[in-house]
Amino acid sequence: MFYKNIFTMSFRIHTNRYLIQEFNNGPTNITVSGELDLGYGQFSYNQNLSVSGVNVATPIPYDTTEIAKYCSYSGSNINILKAGVWKFAYSVQLDRSGGGNDHTDIWIKQNGNNVPRSASRVVVQGNNGETFLYCEYILQCNLNDTIQVYFASSDTGIFAAYFASSGSPPNDIPAVPSIITTLVQLSI
Repeated sequence: MFYKNIFTMSFRIHTNRYLIQEFNNGPTNITVSGELDLGYGQFSYNQNLSVSGVNVATPIPYDTTEIAKYCSYSGSNINILKAGVWKFAYSVQLDRSGGGNDHTDIWIKQNGNNVPRSASRVVVQGNNGETFLYCEYILQCNLNDTIQVYFASSDTGIFAAYFASSGSPPNDIPAVPSIITTLVQLSI
């Protein structure tokens, strides 16, 4: 009597947008595919925000949701509503009142804890010395994790600056939020 060796194999392939799952059961191949349901969001704060004191860690809040799916904000917390790997990026517009050159540190916390090696330092120079800082991170997040952006400065004259929109079409300029935070879920 002759017996054929039959095996079963299953594997998954994830791309940024699609889930493709293929099963091989002997001579039968089945392929199932569908769009991944990934999250994204963009939040901003549209007011000036001063540090709470010299070298005092100050959370940066949000007041506007530009777009969001599987994430939200509450005060200074970005709330993750779907577990997975997320790209987290922020830009902060810094300014100062008064003269001098002082540094500002900006970093992120996840669930109230500093994220290792997440701090950046920038020197804001002189009165009205606008400085722009952009950083991005890849974070493993669980359902209901929170992420916050903090800043601290060696001078209380440093602040996250908001600038209102100006001009008229076709030469109008949109508002400059003090912070813009963007999230993109990369995988589940």
